[in-house]
Amino acid sequence: MAAYVHCNFHSCILRMQVDVSILLPEKERMEDVEQGKKGETFGKNKKYQTLYLLHGFTGDHLTYLRTSKIERYADEHQIMVVMPSVYNSAYTDMKYGLDYFSYLTEELTDFVERNFPAATKRENRFIAGMSMGGYGAYKWGLTCPEKFAAIGGVAGSYHAEYRYQGKVNTVSTLCEALYGDPPAITPEVHDVFTLLKNRKEEGRDIPRLYTCCGTEDRRHQDSVDLKEFADQLGVPLLFEEGPGRHDDIFFDEYIQKILDWMNFAGKSVEE
Repeated sequence: MAAYVHCNFHSCILRMQVDVSILLPEKERMEDVEQGKKGETFGKNKKYQTLYLLHGFTGDHLTYLRTSKIERYADEHQIMVVMPSVYNSAYTDMKYGLDYFSYLTEELTDFVERNFPAATKRENRFIAGMSMGGYGAYKWGLTCPEKFAAIGGVAGSYHAEYRYQGKVNTVSTLCEALYGDPPAITPEVHDVFTLLKNRKEEGRDIPRLYTCCGTEDRRHQDSVDLKEFADQLGVPLLFEEGPGRHDDIFFDEYIQKILDWMNFAGKSVEE
């Protein structure tokens, strides 16, 4: 099993303490210890490929630790996994609230790479998430395509406007906090379809793309729409589907497929 580290640090952007769960692969670390016992040099330039794994609506930094076998998968693939908390922010700089997206893109990666053996080259950074986290992964990855080698989404809620269309009373106040009242979504900021189109038109190097969804999932059409839109643009995107609902069972099955597809080195890298 991977080693688990719970980080609590002060975010200058959010102006509060934040929580991040980090997994470090165990197997190779133990091999380093054995080398050290023999008097050999180890670990000096050793860095791990890193997956930023984003939680869904109502989740936090502990979500996947509680609902999946991500600790085991991290060790099998020999990767670091970084799981931040952004609560119900929709990975957005809120209209009336905190700048969670700026925190992720401007502060979190720097904190992780200064304090942990995380590889810093683009080809060694990956991002994925489920539901709201799938949306967040695509939003972050397509806003900053120079930072990530690949993006994966499980049942992503890719249509940002759906968050306030047909909203119920329990969510209406949150939607106003996210996007204002009346709600205003800026396509080039919030909409992953526009972000993908803009990166294509700019000739930017787009990360490898993957999405999946259960055929009984209410978010199934979101993934179909994203796949069809990518095809129209001529952008490669792998879409997989299978029996399943919007639940932890489907995530645990398909996060394994995503990790295999991402094709990690299976060992630490030198930087």
